[in-house]
Amino acid sequence: MQTLTDIYIYPIKSVKAISQPATLVEEKGLSFDRRYMLVDLDGKFITGRTHPQLTQIEVQFSQKKLHLSAPKMVPLVVDPENFSTQTLTSQIWSDEVNAVHCHEDYDAWFSTYLQTPCQLVFFAENTQRCVKNRATQVSFADGYPLLLINQTSVDLLNNKLETPVSALHFRPNIVIRGEAPFIEDGWDRIKIGEVEFEMSKPCSRCIFTNVDPKTGIAEKNEPLGTLAKFRYHQGDIDFGQNLIALNSGMIRCGDVIQVLSRKDPVVYQSQGDEPARKQTILTD
Repeated sequence: MQTLTDIYIYPIKSVKAISQPATLVEEKGLSFDRRYMLVDLDGKFITGRTHPQLTQIEVQFSQKKLHLSAPKMVPLVVDPENFSTQTLTSQIWSDEVNAVHCHEDYDAWFSTYLQTPCQLVFFAENTQRCVKNRATQVSFADGYPLLLINQTSVDLLNNKLETPVSALHFRPNIVIRGEAPFIEDGWDRIKIGEVEFEMSKPCSRCIFTNVDPKTGIAEKNEPLGTLAKFRYHQGDIDFGQNLIALNSGMIRCGDVIQVLSRKDPVVYQSQGDEPARKQTILTD
């Protein structure tokens, strides 16, 4: 039997994960997941790839407010009642999104913490962004609304590493315990709780994978270097599966994973066996 063991959301893109015992799955992803994002003064998105200290920002909810804390920073409360009416054209990868600018005071807090000028934006109800080549909405996640990681696959990876990593290195929304490592590669559609999901594509990984979520320190090579030795395919280093929800509903830790249909899994090799053709990018 395969079960859902952990649910995580990241209210602000790249911040520390928040564990949830249960959550509502929406078209854009899990409720409250990646609805906020930081952008530079040109509107380009900022993530833990370039600013790994973002992973050390802790977020707590109180009604609609976010209570933030970070090392050597005075706590901050982000209150939607204080948001400006201004929209900013924000760029996330190749997408341009009209997002709500939150507040100059919040910009100052994040700019001080990151030591670089930036602004906080919000994915409002009327903000539009779609999954590539689909009519499905996605918020500020990299490309797909949800990411699934199999803890059994993490365990196999850790058998190859000197220093073990956790599932949180891979920024998942859904962590399951599968019956075998990488059994998820062969799933096409699954059901968890009230929700049916399409397994859209494997998730290609980048250097953000090397950031330790406990410390915010980026390792030089691992675990991405080891993954490249056995999870390489056509220019990508894959780990985990991107999901699209086919309906809204609740999922809960302890739910059984029902496999509704299967597909032929990708055949992986070592990156050393084929020249890389592109840089992998999708992680957060």
